[in-house]
Amino acid sequence: MIAEKGAENVAHVPVWAAPTPSRIGRATVALSLSVAYIALYLTLDRLSFIEAQHGIGITPWSPSAGLAMALLIIKGARWSPVVFAAELLSAATLPEVAIPSAPIVIAALVVTGGYASATIVLRRIGFEARLHRTFDVSLLIAVTIVSSGLAACGYVAAYAAAGVVPWSGILDAVVRYWIGDAIGIIVLVPPLLSLTRPKEYSGPADHNRLGLQFCEIAAQAASIVAALSLVFSQVVSHHPFRLFYVLFLPMIWIAMRRGLAATSWAVLGIQVGLIAGLQVQDQSEATLRDFQLLMFALATTGLILGAVVSERHRLSRALAESESRRRTILNTARDGILMIDDNGQIQSTNPAVERLFAQPDDCLIGLDIDELIEGAPNQPPLMSRIVSSQSTDGSAWELNARRADGQVFPIALSVGRSDSGGAEQYTLVIRDITFRRKTEARARQHQAELAHVSRVSLAGEMAGALAHELSQPLTAIAAYARGCLRLLAKPAPEPAMLYEGVSEVVQQAERAGDVLGRLREFVRGGAWRRGCVEVGPLIDAAVSLARIEAMQNEVEIEARIDPGLPPVLADHIQIEQVLLNLLRNAIDAIATADSQKRLIVVEAHCKSGHTVQISVTDSGPGVISEVANRLFEPFMTTKPEGMGMGLSISRSIVESHGGRLRMFQSVDSGATFVFDLPTDGHEPSHHAA
Repeated sequence: MIAEKGAENVAHVPVWAAPTPSRIGRATVALSLSVAYIALYLTLDRLSFIEAQHGIGITPWSPSAGLAMALLIIKGARWSPVVFAAELLSAATLPEVAIPSAPIVIAALVVTGGYASATIVLRRIGFEARLHRTFDVSLLIAVTIVSSGLAACGYVAAYAAAGVVPWSGILDAVVRYWIGDAIGIIVLVPPLLSLTRPKEYSGPADHNRLGLQFCEIAAQAASIVAALSLVFSQVVSHHPFRLFYVLFLPMIWIAMRRGLAATSWAVLGIQVGLIAGLQVQDQSEATLRDFQLLMFALATTGLILGAVVSERHRLSRALAESESRRRTILNTARDGILMIDDNGQIQSTNPAVERLFAQPDDCLIGLDIDELIEGAPNQPPLMSRIVSSQSTDGSAWELNARRADGQVFPIALSVGRSDSGGAEQYTLVIRDITFRRKTEARARQHQAELAHVSRVSLAGEMAGALAHELSQPLTAIAAYARGCLRLLAKPAPEPAMLYEGVSEVVQQAERAGDVLGRLREFVRGGAWRRGCVEVGPLIDAAVSLARIEAMQNEVEIEARIDPGLPPVLADHIQIEQVLLNLLRNAIDAIATADSQKRLIVVEAHCKSGHTVQISVTDSGPGVISEVANRLFEPFMTTKPEGMGMGLSISRSIVESHGGRLRMFQSVDSGATFVFDLPTDGHEPSHHAA
């Protein structure tokens, strides 16, 4: 029973609470890192525990502070307990005097809280641990000065309150602790952060270059040793700091040649050398503190200079890579790209320009752009259009260009503007659209053929109604002709009646001829013949062809045309086909639904100064929503014997005229089809692709 209960309890442990290999692995790594950090922290504190004022951790320099700051920057403020534990152990084991536990804990909390707050502030104001920018190094130095100063005040105050530090010497203790921590952070944090940065790839290894670099690094290390030797050879004199500036020389050399990473390690090496030399020569506390102030100035100068050099090297590499990518793009672009100045002189080209104009680069540089590209007719000169152009939507002008042999070919020209040193430059992108023009011509021809087939199909569908319309004048012709024959057979023909009969024959023949003429004109093929077309006669022609079928289905067609409409620019046969398609669809919808109201209204009015809108509204049942979204797709039809091409062809025709065919559900019932046509003198706009 006990075993069963145990098994039951285990079974009810939540999945998220159960230990997993990944959690165990992360915990093990975190524990190992914590132990290693505490051990290294105590080791650094022991090595730097020299000239300890009042027997506590007020030392000339504190590398452990730099180690704590580096850990918090890299891992985050959540590692503050580990830093606190290391500080607590150090404060409890290193002091040379007996100290109560309260000031130890308070001082450890103050130091840990100060540096944890400093790392939070650094993150909040945009600090990057990679130290890729001069801003990051400057920020680290500024925050270090402030945070180490605050930590020094809190640390010394805690021990002063416990009687370890006399209140009379509190200012001197604060300054010394401040300098020690600031030096420790500035010297140790940058090289530790450099270890976490990924190595930048600089191409395949060059053994000769690596050898030269090794020799240079060795020479720089030797220069540091020589400078330190020179400085300490004069320390015994009355002016121990007069040769300290010599240390700036190798520092500047390293910063200018190697950048921030090498400079940070050089600063650390100089600091270690200074501390060792001062300890060997057993200098006074005042001398040690003054040397540390000079070291702080040397470290900040070297780090900022190294950061500037590294940033410039990085920007130079980025610029070189950007230029390489730009050249690759230009060299592989299929469109011609050239740069011109504000006078229209060509400054640079890409290989595509050389292929387009059949001229080498050296012959194109310096030419005026007008020598290559012809301006549009009835437009300002090309360069004036380029200068005054404010277009940024990617649209292109369609112009003509000339090759070296005089051959003219169509192009699409796009223009971009840039400012170089106060002088404007323009980037021209040239695309040869010869193939596109040919493709468009073939597409127009194919569309015309398809529309012709559609018109013939419409005529076939209307054959019954047309036959009925033609049978009336033909029957009348036969009747009047027989009457005339009977009059002629009489002994005394009556000229007046004979004249009247012949006139009726002629009138009915002309009526039949009009029907056949309209039909023949409607089904004719051939190329587009776009021209100036009056809207009223255009609608009347389509209505007259559809009225025959409308009368058979007892449908009335009413035309409402605003007076004074401007002519439209269109192919009247193709627009007539669109209208006839819409009218026949409306007739079929009314007849199929057996609507009570059997009316079709064709309206035309001026939509704007450059557009005439034509609409066809029926009183049928309308279009169901499932079909409305696919109404203009090819082969989409609601008729049992329909092909589904009428509306698709109609939409293509309207779009080729610069308009748009759309459908709306009427308020009462039925559907309304609307399309626009440009007026005469206003060409539809076409942008190059």
